[in-house]
Amino acid sequence: MPAFKSDKPVPSLTPQITSPDQRRLSQLQQEFNKKVAQIEQLKQELATRRDSMDLAQKRIEKELRPIIMQQVAQRVALAHLLDDAFALTLFSFREKEKLAQLIASIALDLIQNYEREDLIALHDRYAEVPYAEVALYRSEDEDFPEKGIADEEAAAIPNNWDELDEFERLQGQLDREEEERERARQNRQKGRKTKAQQEKEAKAKAELSNISKASRRVYTDLAKQLHPDKELDETKRAWKEEAMKRVTQAYHHDDFFELLRLQMEFLQEQGQALDKLPDEQLQYYVRLLDEQMSELQAELNSFIVGPNASFYDRFCGSPKQMNQKFKQAKEGLTYELEQLKQNLRVLHDPVQIKVILK
Repeated sequence: MPAFKSDKPVPSLTPQITSPDQRRLSQLQQEFNKKVAQIEQLKQELATRRDSMDLAQKRIEKELRPIIMQQVAQRVALAHLLDDAFALTLFSFREKEKLAQLIASIALDLIQNYEREDLIALHDRYAEVPYAEVALYRSEDEDFPEKGIADEEAAAIPNNWDELDEFERLQGQLDREEEERERARQNRQKGRKTKAQQEKEAKAKAELSNISKASRRVYTDLAKQLHPDKELDETKRAWKEEAMKRVTQAYHHDDFFELLRLQMEFLQEQGQALDKLPDEQLQYYVRLLDEQMSELQAELNSFIVGPNASFYDRFCGSPKQMNQKFKQAKEGLTYELEQLKQNLRVLHDPVQIKVILK
């Protein structure tokens, strides 16, 4: 990010409510400060973990992938070695069956996981099912994970474009009819709702609207102050243009915390204005921060128990932890590579192939 400077440097602040006269903050103001501190901590932890993931991925490409590709080359050589051995009369019919299964299995893994499509012909020579069919089944499984649903939906799909157009028109009509029924159902339920229920729903809708307005209020206040078109000084204009990019990005990402932080960073003269916020407005701010904290916590959980957890545990952490993990990974991969090379040397003797088949 370009480092544009104004005449007076503005410090980067975490939004916190302070009292100029040292009076005790209200419970709501303390809650606001607590939420802000928690979000700041979550953001820092997430940034650290993302940086660690990015670095780990780069190190995998640089340090581990070359070893893995050497392993792949050895396994390709093994598949061809076993292919050459298959023609020998040394092996019984049963042993050749096992050998064919082994060759097909090695080839399939290399094709699917390492994109070695040059082995498709070798795979098809020994496999009961050609690779084209295996790939087709795999694609269908991904598209329709539940076979019963897949069969029903596949049977409902028209076989030509004319039928498809008609099908889509029919589907659109059914969707509209369903929407009309849903609206009628809601209207009937609305008539049955008590006055208290209706008031509660109306209040909830008003709160959601006010939460959105609270976020917009901070954004518009910043936009008025930072609008570069109103600035004649070129240096300040460049600084404000960069500031507006960050403000707009925060607003479009629903990052209310960042909007508040930018408000204090770029509007130093309003840095102490938060203690003047009315309780009603402050409650909306706390609600927004609550929502953002839940989203950040969910993202953090993905590093702990979600799809990123395994990768993070295996390769990421502090610089010291990462160095240790990569050292162990390289040692393990290098050991496996040497074992593959040793096995390949041994299996050049067809008798040893016969031994492993037993």
